Amino acid sequence: MKKPTKSSSVTTKKGDTGQTSLRDQERIGKSSPLLEAIGSLDEASAFIGLARARSDLSLVKEILLEVQNHIYIICAELSCPDDSSKVRIAEEHLRRVEQRAEDLERGMDLAPKFVIYGHSEASAALDVARAVVRRAERRVVGLRRAESPSNPVILAYINRLSDLIYLLARYQELKKRDPGASSSKRLKGEP
Repeated sequence: MKKPTKSSSVTTKKGDTGQTSLRDQERIGKSSPLLEAIGSLDEASAFIGLARARSDLSLVKEILLEVQNHIYIICAELSCPDDSSKVRIAEEHLRRVEQRAEDLERGMDLAPKFVIYGHSEASAALDVARAVVRRAERRVVGLRRAESPSNPVILAYINRLSDLIYLLARYQELKKRDPGASSSKRLKGEP
């Protein structure tokens, strides 16, 4: 019987000095504006995943999984901006998020008022995810001032993403409060 090969450990001890490696193996301080931005996006994706797990609406789950994949693209792009072989966040991703938001907003009659969060666990998780996305947006703005990432779509995407997640939270509340209340028209992708 062949002895199983040992896989690499999650614990490398290389970060004990306050630095970490980017995808291109460049070492960088853990408190750098770049890692603050990437870390905030990672946290946003984790909360989006929590919201996806809490929701029982297929449209919400589908959209959240899609944006999590987009966040991974953004993080990869930020961590290795000179790698021309990788996928980049593009206008098509931005348009997709904008279209999703337009479809949701068109199907709801949102009153212009402040929202008290916590109507349900799923909508509250979405609201936390939105707040973390807003923080990630502030970190990317700080990164642009410090290091000027070359892709302007990143910031626009994150800005639209927080709007989309806000709308998903209201959609979640609306569908759980009164399943027929949003509109007689069905949203794209809605069963």
